[in-house]
Amino acid sequence: ISVMTSTAPPYTLIRPGGRKTDWIGGQRHSIVVGGEETAGRYSIAHSSMAVGVGVSEHIHGVEAEAFYVLKGLFRFTIAEEVRELGPGDFLHVEPGRHYRFEALPPDAGEVLVLNAPAGLETFIAEVGIADSQDHELSRRPPESPLRVPMR
Repeated sequence: ISVMTSTAPPYTLIRPGGRKTDWIGGQRHSIVVGGEETAGRYSIAHSSMAVGVGVSEHIHGVEAEAFYVLKGLFRFTIAEEVRELGPGDFLHVEPGRHYRFEALPPDAGEVLVLNAPAGLETFIAEVGIADSQDHELSRRPPESPLRVPMR
């Protein structure tokens, strides 16, 4: 019998004002939750990009990566197989697969990106350009932390 142990708290609440946002390759990449908060299990980011922006062919050796399209249209090419995704579509790519993607006309695109295990968010923070103003997310002030009454 395998018992999973964790240093992660029993739950994590992150308000929009508490997110870290970077620009990388034309994408505005905002970390919703990272490995620090999930004991390294996964990270989730909200990524926005203009038409024509995307990621050139690459491969992840360890991380699986999944995309949930919120807005816009995207073209994903996975090992030369082309798939177009729109709002509500979900795509999971296993480690070791070559793939690329781009936002298609007519509008900018937005996706939620899940990486498991976490770690890619650290790379993006190192090579990306910090969005110190974080205009979109800082329109409303961060709310106070969630308080759960103890009984």
